[in-house]
Amino acid sequence: MSNETILVVDDNRQIANLMAGKLLPSMGYQTLVAYDGQSGLEFIHKHQAYIDLVLLDLQLPDMSGLDLLRILSNEGRSVPTILMTAHGSEQVAVDAFRLGVEDYLIKPVEPDGLADAITLALTETRLRREKARLTAQLKDQVSWLSALTFVGRSVTSTLDLDDVLRRIVDAGVYLTNAEEGFLALLEEQTGQLYLRAVKNLDASKASTLRIPVQDSITGQALHMGKPLRLTKTADGPPLKVTTGYLVYSLMHVPILLRGKALGVLSVDNRTTQQAFKEIDDSVLQSLADYAAAALENASLYRQAQLEIAERKRVEIALRESEERYALAVRAANDGLWDWSLKAGKIYFSPRWKEMLGYTNGEIGDDPQEWFGRIHVEDVQKTRLDLSAHLKGLSSHFETEHRMQHKDGSHRWMLSRGIAVRDEAGHPTRIAGSQTDITERKRAEQKLYFDAFHDSLTGLPNRALLMDRLRHAMERSRRRDSYKFAVLFLDLDRFKDFNDSQGHTSGDKLLITIGHMLGQHLRPTDTVARIGGDEFVILMDDINDAGDATRLADRIQKELKTSVHPSGHTVFISGSIGIVLNDPVYLRPEDILRDADIAMYRAKASGKSRFEIFDPGMRERIMERLTLEKELGLAIEQQELRVFYQPIVSLDTGQMIGLEALARWQHTERGLLPPANFIPLAEDTGQVVSIDRWVLREACRQTRQWQLQTPIEPPLKISVNISGKQLAQGDVVDFVAGVLQETGLDAQFLNIEITESALMADFDLTADIFQKLRALGVQIQIDDFGIGYSSLSYLSRFPLNALKVDQTFIGMMMHDSNYLKIVQAIVVMTHGLGMGVIAEGVETESQVAQLRELGCEFIQGYIIAQAMDGEAVQLLLEKVRAGEPVFTSL
Repeated sequence: MSNETILVVDDNRQIANLMAGKLLPSMGYQTLVAYDGQSGLEFIHKHQAYIDLVLLDLQLPDMSGLDLLRILSNEGRSVPTILMTAHGSEQVAVDAFRLGVEDYLIKPVEPDGLADAITLALTETRLRREKARLTAQLKDQVSWLSALTFVGRSVTSTLDLDDVLRRIVDAGVYLTNAEEGFLALLEEQTGQLYLRAVKNLDASKASTLRIPVQDSITGQALHMGKPLRLTKTADGPPLKVTTGYLVYSLMHVPILLRGKALGVLSVDNRTTQQAFKEIDDSVLQSLADYAAAALENASLYRQAQLEIAERKRVEIALRESEERYALAVRAANDGLWDWSLKAGKIYFSPRWKEMLGYTNGEIGDDPQEWFGRIHVEDVQKTRLDLSAHLKGLSSHFETEHRMQHKDGSHRWMLSRGIAVRDEAGHPTRIAGSQTDITERKRAEQKLYFDAFHDSLTGLPNRALLMDRLRHAMERSRRRDSYKFAVLFLDLDRFKDFNDSQGHTSGDKLLITIGHMLGQHLRPTDTVARIGGDEFVILMDDINDAGDATRLADRIQKELKTSVHPSGHTVFISGSIGIVLNDPVYLRPEDILRDADIAMYRAKASGKSRFEIFDPGMRERIMERLTLEKELGLAIEQQELRVFYQPIVSLDTGQMIGLEALARWQHTERGLLPPANFIPLAEDTGQVVSIDRWVLREACRQTRQWQLQTPIEPPLKISVNISGKQLAQGDVVDFVAGVLQETGLDAQFLNIEITESALMADFDLTADIFQKLRALGVQIQIDDFGIGYSSLSYLSRFPLNALKVDQTFIGMMMHDSNYLKIVQAIVVMTHGLGMGVIAEGVETESQVAQLRELGCEFIQGYIIAQAMDGEAVQLLLEKVRAGEPVFTSL
């Protein structure tokens, strides 16, 4: 795992986070991320020592990538960089390479291509650092040789020891502990020193130079700034030359240059030839060689300079040779090519030609044999990459492009090469390899496609839509005449269709609609599926709002016609919200949010229509959020009330039961009906708490009325529960607990559930109903006729009654089709052994028609509106006194 750190600078947060959060860590790199140029500069200023590479987008919101590189260059900073862009040019590439970028990638960047580019860039960085280290090492060697030069001058000037030390200190050479340096030889008669250079003197050899000092001569310890003085002892013999006689030896005082050990000072009598016989011959030879080198100071310095230049040249040539060798090894099974730039001819290996379906004799040596087969869309980039390397702007040539096969198809090829240059640095030849990467590219393209497209419909997904929307916003800011629109489409009642027909049919319907939407768009427009049954259309470069509204109208008309997924005729509609471009929008997420708001406004206004967003819609959404918060507090603070509406028999006019209905006693808005807050509660999940509170309160109150004001038959209570309530795993246990807690017999409780909730999860609902029936609870279907249930499904549920939706009751006197539907429901329900209750009955003519159709029970304003507990108590007293609740002709 690599410890290298990569800074990603890209304003596309989706791409930047994908790279920094997943892609680069999966390659073993640590990451930093910035979304604009200024943040990127701040990261580099603060963490340059830890940043090994920068992935830099060309187009940033506050500056271009090139501007960022120029700022770093003016500051004298250099950070290895790979430039990425979707809108590049040859001039941009040239400017980028002049500013020192390692590579230049065209978006979208495939993962493997990015990995290869990063590897090469970091490799080049390591090579440069190694080159710098070697250069520094050579400079140290020059410093060492310069010191030897100074010593050589000291030999001829017969300096005494303290002057030698002073001059060495002045030259920047210091004393410390090491085992290499200069060997100082003392002349007995004059008291002067001769210095010999000794580098890398082995410690074991150095110890042989520590020969005992004679009694007749004493020495002082050598310290910085204190010269060595040689004197006779008071009783000692006169100073004279004696064979094998060593005056003084200091092997423990080394010399250091800029913290690096250069050598050690030693004092010796140059006449003690006998003593030197005890020293290894190789050491003596080393001493002699270094001493001779020290005396040749001028020529030695020039030779060192030549050595540095030669070493650099050899190092570069060796690295290029190694790269060519490594490339040849990797390309052993690939096609090879060798281009003589002077002759203008290319050698193509048989394998190179075979990759394109040709035999050896079918392709010549003209460069056009190569470039003439490159896909027209890839020629410019290939030439650009090649030109960059030949100009010395990149360390090697590498590019991916499509080439035409003999059979007419195109294959993806990876071409690599390294140029050979003359002494002046001009390229004379370039050789390399060709690899067939078609399968890899197909896999990468599939991964890229999957990352930015919906797996079901193949349409762009949210990520790709947001990227294109961001670019549209940028164009709008740059060009006043440019306009765009966003249409947010949500299918009406798709969940009901999906639940009743099955998810497979639902998926087929979505695919059909996605295809239909694409047929209405221009090539520059985008249609995306962002989830479920939600589609978003980005209309690019429109004239005015009329273009958007006309498209919305065409889509809705198309949806209203029959759709045929797998041969099934389906009638469906959709609600559309429209947002036009506006400078106030700073983020694409804000545009999508407002389009969603407009769509919900269209859905709330009756569905199958479109609405153009205006700021007032956002205010209403804020009101909705406020109401949602207030509803939560209302539940906690018991602001909800239970009202009751009578259900009567058409035959007798007697009340047979009540339906419990929730009301909200709002502190500021007064008494709110269910339509004002139950849909909100459904969306937020608060309906579960409301359902349970209403059930408990209705059962408690009903039992109290049964005890205080009993009637015959005993009073029954009907309570609605939502589909979300059924999804709770403890619903049966909760109902049983409420009945036990309140003392109400289960036979007097009717549980009502809507037809659409009934079909949401068929198996789960059937199981719950069976368990509730086992308790003795009655089951009724509410709002029947507007869902997608069938007779075969209804026959499998343990139902007691159906309540016909008030929409049909209200229309049956005006439309014979609705009358026929009501008649069919009554006949079907009786055939299944269930009762029928008509909801929303308001007129005498409706009552007469229902009686004629055979409907047994009715509920609605013609009898009474929903009433509070006190009004119900009065009504029960009338019933107990034998008065009918309802009388009609």
